[in-house]
Amino acid sequence: MLHNYKLGCISASQTIVITGIFLLIWAFGSYLIYVLTVPDPFVCFPPFSGCVSISHAGGYPFSGFFYRLLVLPLAPLLGLSMYFIVQFLQNINPDVRPNIRRTLILLGSVILPISLIVAEAFKDGHRFHPQYVSDLHSLFSVIAFLSLIIFQIIASLQLPKARGMLFLALLPVFIIVFQYFTHIQNINNIVEWNVFISIVVWNILIGRSLRQ
Repeated sequence: MLHNYKLGCISASQTIVITGIFLLIWAFGSYLIYVLTVPDPFVCFPPFSGCVSISHAGGYPFSGFFYRLLVLPLAPLLGLSMYFIVQFLQNINPDVRPNIRRTLILLGSVILPISLIVAEAFKDGHRFHPQYVSDLHSLFSVIAFLSLIIFQIIASLQLPKARGMLFLALLPVFIIVFQYFTHIQNINNIVEWNVFISIVVWNILIGRSLRQ
């Protein structure tokens, strides 16, 4: 059973929930440090107004240190959390096909953490290196972001087949659609924040479901 999976003394449920909480601390903490340390920062609630993106907030000396300090160890933990989520989906929905399971593991436990780590290795490289280094950061950031979205979409499609899981399947889509219809300015940043938050909250709720 899935509740027997552990990372040291931390269970699968705790791993998923703790990773999700620290991802939220990473994003909002980077923005808060950006506001407190950068002259004339954009001050707002980013998920609503999109005044600054997550990566932009983490692109300054002090906020950047905090940004990297958390994201590098969180990347492999996120990959492990995604693996636990795949096992959870398999348990609540035995009809999940093997190729879907392999695709989810490839996206969430391999491509996503590796892309995050590589992207951060090249972050702000344009300040010291040729432009292609900055381009590599952008490329791997997009790969990580897309793998996160695709993982969530495929995983969500498995949830309605299990009793009581429809809310978790719809949650990540709800906020994004709402933002698209209520905001136009800075829509890319708004979508980035809300996709990130909704998927992290989705993961946390999945983790909490493992305790039942």
